[in-house]
Amino acid sequence: MALGIGDRAFVAAAGFLSGVFAAAMGWNIPIIFGAAVACAFGLLVLIKKISLWKEFLFFGVLMLFGAFYYHWRADAAAAKINIVYNRYISFSAVVSDEPQPSQKFLILTADVQPPFAGTVKIFAPPTGDYAYGDMLQIGGIIAAPDAPGGDPVVFSPKIKIISRHNGFWLREKLIDLKLRVLRNFEAVLPDDQAALLGGIAFGSKVNFSPELKNAMALSSTTHLVAVSGYNITIVILAAESVFGRFLPRRKTFFISIALMLLFVLMTGLQPSAIRAAITGSIALFAKVTGRVYDIRNAIAFAAAVMVAYDPAMLMASVGFQLSFLSLLGIVYLGPPLKKLFRYNGAGFLEWKECAVTTLSAQLAVMPVLIIAFGQFSATAIFANILILSTVPLAMFFGFLLAAFGFISHSLAFFCAKLAGLILFYELAMIRLFAGLPVPVPIKFDSTAVVFAYYGALVFFIALHYHHGDKKI
Repeated sequence: MALGIGDRAFVAAAGFLSGVFAAAMGWNIPIIFGAAVACAFGLLVLIKKISLWKEFLFFGVLMLFGAFYYHWRADAAAAKINIVYNRYISFSAVVSDEPQPSQKFLILTADVQPPFAGTVKIFAPPTGDYAYGDMLQIGGIIAAPDAPGGDPVVFSPKIKIISRHNGFWLREKLIDLKLRVLRNFEAVLPDDQAALLGGIAFGSKVNFSPELKNAMALSSTTHLVAVSGYNITIVILAAESVFGRFLPRRKTFFISIALMLLFVLMTGLQPSAIRAAITGSIALFAKVTGRVYDIRNAIAFAAAVMVAYDPAMLMASVGFQLSFLSLLGIVYLGPPLKKLFRYNGAGFLEWKECAVTTLSAQLAVMPVLIIAFGQFSATAIFANILILSTVPLAMFFGFLLAAFGFISHSLAFFCAKLAGLILFYELAMIRLFAGLPVPVPIKFDSTAVVFAYYGALVFFIALHYHHGDKKI
């Protein structure tokens, strides 16, 4: 019996992603081929169709294609770069993303203009008044990227603004709208509450104090301020509740997609937002066409599309890794953990559901967090359990306050008081668990340890599904 279209599409996406991963790891063709056979065998065991030997070949071919695709795109991208490294030069560049503040710098991503070409990260003074679309004249020394897929960097350069509004006009308007909303938050909420609400609702980290950033890092709750499926779901539900009342289902579908894309563009094209938008679009399409929505295939398709656009993202973007690993953890670790803990209901305020969801996501992303940030506290699980159940409500009030801020100061003030209670609680939990760190003793200092860890998780999942009837 051959695989269905959905299974075949999943195997294709998995093979392509495995090939890109192998190439990014620097594996040669024999190693990639051996890994392809091993991964294909494991995959067919998981989907309980080991007799389909032809899928070994199919997976292997897609894995080899993914490896060649990675190198082809890397060579093509390198050919477009014309930057002089390690020598003082003067060049012009256009800021291509929203400035990201840090404790010591304002980090600007900019596209270098002719006669040079490429993208650079500019570490500018934190007090600079720079924005998306600014044309800058820069003098400094550009250092080569320290890892494949990274951007060249310029520290403490001389910067002069030549002109403004050189970016995509629609994105400029959306960013301006977001900044006005954030200012409305600041007008009716204390600083940290306004910053946290802006992060939860729009993924903004502009107004975060160093103390709050550090507390969120120590409590492993930084993911709360990344745009996710929660945000996209609210956008979709709002669109359907407003336009679905008087428009046909198909027109409502297109309006929902358009609003979702505008929201993703406004929030800065974060990997988690793009992933949520792709999977959300697939879910909407399935709903409007009457087809079955398969979360497994949606995840694989979203990852394949994003990696096809930028193969370096798979290994270079921590945000991409955290977004997909957390979702995979929730989808696949959640059911066996519920079985292990004899889950028999969501519990008061759905605390059991939050507990399983949090544990699943945290187990899936723990190696990445330790490798990227050097720390992971075991108490983060409890912090997230106590906070996550309140996030949808905070997000709802955030969107409501964003609308009321342009309509009525009184309504905005009343909404802010309700939101403030939730935000006060969330900040209290973040600070409490930031002061109670319990470092995880595992050091993921080698590829073998990482593979062993995820292999153990896959084995745990396989044990559960071996006796069940769910498709993975």
